[in-house]
Amino acid sequence: MNCAKPPSMALFFPSAVRLLVCFCLAGSLSLPAMAYEKEGMPDLCQIEQTCLPTATANLIIWFGRHGYPKLIAPGDSKTNGYIHTVRRIMSETDADFEWGTRPEKIAAGIKSYIEKAGYDCDVEFRGIGKTSFTSDWLKDNDDPNKGFVLLLAYTSYDPGNDSFSNAWSGGHAVTLVNSMPDMILVHDPAHMADETGRKILTPRVLTKGTWSSRSGSAPVAGLMVLSGSLLEAPPNTGILLIGAVCITMHPDKDLIAISSSKPNSASGPNVKGGPDSGGKSDPASAPAPSAPAAPVSATKSWAQWVFDLLFSK
Repeated sequence: MNCAKPPSMALFFPSAVRLLVCFCLAGSLSLPAMAYEKEGMPDLCQIEQTCLPTATANLIIWFGRHGYPKLIAPGDSKTNGYIHTVRRIMSETDADFEWGTRPEKIAAGIKSYIEKAGYDCDVEFRGIGKTSFTSDWLKDNDDPNKGFVLLLAYTSYDPGNDSFSNAWSGGHAVTLVNSMPDMILVHDPAHMADETGRKILTPRVLTKGTWSSRSGSAPVAGLMVLSGSLLEAPPNTGILLIGAVCITMHPDKDLIAISSSKPNSASGPNVKGGPDSGGKSDPASAPAPSAPAAPVSATKSWAQWVFDLLFSK
């Protein structure tokens, strides 16, 4: 996937500094807490054309803090912006600072990274050219052992033949934080060091139409046109969700056995809805390095949410 960005999205800060500053901003603007939101999701910003590895690193680090600590590369912590994790995902997905990530490398590369860390997983792509995508699939994000990286395209629309086509030379990738029927919350890695990548999007599910390219055409029914917070699209283009990559982590069997042997031990890093968790996994139980700031009080979250709507790019 060539994550080419419009010129307005060019970032000029040194790699380590940008990742550090962007990560520190991860919890600065927060929506009101909603059921099953992956709270504390990192908000790393990409270097050049590395949107896919960076968006994936957000989710990998989140998993690392919720029961899978070996997913975080050795030496990584909040203080250095998780650079090693991003770089290792780049290596496994064969990503390039100039050309981005080739689509055929995405699922296999992510799976390789996770398995080399010592965990079992499934990595599945659904979207144009592969298994049919439906918006209901994103509900699986409610599972603390599942997460999504969304793949986007900047498109032109021809109402004459109800078709979409590429309006830009590359696509983009963002991390899903929460999905609801009328709202999608993502962390977009394409942001400046002094900005947040937290974006509120409004999805419109397509019921018909086609995707046209040099290699042919494909139906777009079930995919989504996204609007709302700006995703840095080039002028006069739309944003089409062309598919998603779902990562399913399989909890360690020994860890499950230990948990199930204890009476009333429904809580834990990989179990949703434990007696002390309020229906969510307990991040405090995960033996992991320093973590991004969790959302603050509900009152401040609402204020920050309004600020984000009014003043974010």
